[in-house]
Amino acid sequence: MRTRRILIVDDMEANRYVLRKILAGDANFQVIEAATGGEGLELMLEGVDLVILDINLPDMTGFELIQKAEQRLGPARLPAIINISATFVSGQDKATGLNTGARAYLTHPINPEEVLATITSLMKSNTRLERVERQRNWAEARNEQLSKEKIMLERFMRSFSHDLRSPLSAAVMATGLMQRNPARRTEELLTVLQDNLQRIDEMVSNLLDISHVSVGGGIKLLSEHIDLGALLRDAVANLQLQVDNPLELHLEETSPQVVWDRSAFLRIFDNLIGNAAKHGQPGQPIRIEQSVDDCFVRLLVTNHGTFPDEVLANLATPYFISSRSDTKGWGLGLPIVQALAESFGGQVSFGNQGELARVELRLPLTVAD
Repeated sequence: MRTRRILIVDDMEANRYVLRKILAGDANFQVIEAATGGEGLELMLEGVDLVILDINLPDMTGFELIQKAEQRLGPARLPAIINISATFVSGQDKATGLNTGARAYLTHPINPEEVLATITSLMKSNTRLERVERQRNWAEARNEQLSKEKIMLERFMRSFSHDLRSPLSAAVMATGLMQRNPARRTEELLTVLQDNLQRIDEMVSNLLDISHVSVGGGIKLLSEHIDLGALLRDAVANLQLQVDNPLELHLEETSPQVVWDRSAFLRIFDNLIGNAAKHGQPGQPIRIEQSVDDCFVRLLVTNHGTFPDEVLANLATPYFISSRSDTKGWGLGLPIVQALAESFGGQVSFGNQGELARVELRLPLTVAD
């Protein structure tokens, strides 16, 4: 059980002494005191669990202190309050106290058992209220998150449906032409059919990977012995035909051998370079630096242009699309990069360095089992 801060606000030292002695027997109580309403207000703003408040103070009434505290803290953060008086309390006084926020009334001379019983009752009530408040806050946060996810998923489905229709239409058209006229079954049409079916296959693979990761699984990888230098040179040569930005590859003199899933690594690499070309400054070089550090391959990709803060805050959020993005996308690229890197047994970090967007990828020389 956590320590409860109990504030006694009374201008009479003798009254505060009696209450201190009563409360001293419970190690879970931390007792603090104030002799004026002003001092009591400052301590209430610092945070207390319960206030034992004299209604007759030299600078204000106890009722006025409650009102000031509620104005500053708000009703939800107002602590439990016991009004206390040295004289008979009328029904009107009790009504005033209860209407302003008091939860109980006591009168002098103080009965120790009554004080402790009242405090115990209010503490239990507060614990239940705190639990309900936590549940309410969690439910509101969850509802807000679900609303955001619903919006992102709707945006993704519109984009995915649009992008899927294009290669699917091209494949259907090529197939139809060859069926109607076998003489038109040319290498060119077969290439069109194959390329568009591969695009569809990549879309479905991305979606299945993200779905698998979302339910708590990793992405299953294969492994083969690969010359890293040759792999990167081939990948850069292929990507240079697809992006307008110059690609600058800087390799270590000695090319390491890795045991990786070639296809999975190329998906990481293609996504990173494609993202840099899509969101970076047109025509500016994209720099790729490779090194080996303590049994890990380190790839540093930098380009002119910076990641928006909203992107950095949602790197692992599938279907998130930056409001600054001028190009269509599904919001799957960076989450897939992160999921694949972790499946390798590595990690990836994204950030800004001056006017450069910076991505650092660290993968073990041998893919994790």
